[in-house]
Amino acid sequence: MRSMTYAAVVLAIALAAAPAAGAATKTRGTFVTLPAGTELGLQIEGIAQLTRTDDGTFAKIVVRGLEPGATYAAHLHNAPCSADNPGGAHYKNDPLGPAMPPNELWLSSTSDPMAGITANEDGVAQGRGSADWVARPEAQSIVIHYIPPGGSTAGGPKIACADLA
Repeated sequence: MRSMTYAAVVLAIALAAAPAAGAATKTRGTFVTLPAGTELGLQIEGIAQLTRTDDGTFAKIVVRGLEPGATYAAHLHNAPCSADNPGGAHYKNDPLGPAMPPNELWLSSTSDPMAGITANEDGVAQGRGSADWVARPEAQSIVIHYIPPGGSTAGGPKIACADLA
C-alpha cells in the first residue's frame, strides 16, 4: 500500500509539472559579448526568448551594440554559453540532417530565415524565427555570428550568446 501511495504522489507531481496540452513553455536569456565580439570592438546586450508549443518552436531576439547597417547570423545552438565552445554547435531538429532551415531555427529581420538580422542606424537589431518542430531540451542558447565581408549567414565567428533558461 505504501508503494501505491508513493507512486500516486510521484504521478501527481509529474502531472503538475508537465505543461498542459496546448500550453506554451518559454525560456529567456540575456546576451553576453563573446571574445570575438570584443575583438571587433562590440559591446552587445539584449534579450532572447524561445517558446515551445504543440505547434512548433518560436524564437525572438532584440540586441544592441552591433555595427549600424551590418547583418549578422543568429540561430539556435545546442550548448550553454559557458561551454568551452560557447553555445556549442548549431541545434538541429534531425541531428544528422542539414545545417540550415527547416532543420535548424534561424532568426531574421525579414521573412527569409537565411537573411540574418540587420542592425539599424543605432546598432539595434530584432529577429524572429520559427520551426514546425518542438525543440528538445538540448536547445540551450541563441548565438549571434559575425559575417565577414563577402561571407554568408552560414558561418563566421560567434560574437554574442544568450543562455535560454
